[in-house]
Amino acid sequence: MLATSTLLAGCATRLSQPVTGYTCCNLRPDYGWVSSTNMLGGPIVPFGEPAVLDTMKRDRYLYGTIGSDYVSLRDDTSRSREDMLRWARQIVVPADPKLTLASWSPEVQKAVYSAKVMVGMTRPQVLMALSYPSRNDTKDLNAGSWRYWTVQEDEPVDVLFGADGTVSGFSGKPSAVRTVEFRR
Repeated sequence: MLATSTLLAGCATRLSQPVTGYTCCNLRPDYGWVSSTNMLGGPIVPFGEPAVLDTMKRDRYLYGTIGSDYVSLRDDTSRSREDMLRWARQIVVPADPKLTLASWSPEVQKAVYSAKVMVGMTRPQVLMALSYPSRNDTKDLNAGSWRYWTVQEDEPVDVLFGADGTVSGFSGKPSAVRTVEFRR
């Protein structure tokens, strides 16, 4: 921890206004980083954890705490400080999402706690369960499908949305679909 603090002190700057709030959704650390690429599988940083992001490096990296853990965040598509802060404010929200979750059905709650998705879930419910899809593959959150990638096999899986805006199914190799589909 001391080595990390020393390294950051030399090349990173403190934000004048830290990004504070709660994790919007289940986040997936990838090789020690929470990344905007959002590879599914592996450990989860759960939604609703208190977060304080207070240090930035090269307009692509943020550091701070989520819960009681020191974290590193990376926006793989950031082209500017503003891009990075916009993404950070998507994943760290002012209101605790557990309050919203409490208004959803018990089955949807189980799916979200499991970091999985089931047919019939809304876009906000998918976001809380899986977080944001990679911006390289899903440019528009109103699109008919969102592409995610899985850690285990680096395979894509698409969450498909029907005309009513709810999940209508999944597309991808069976092993990739199992990574995201909630089984009742």
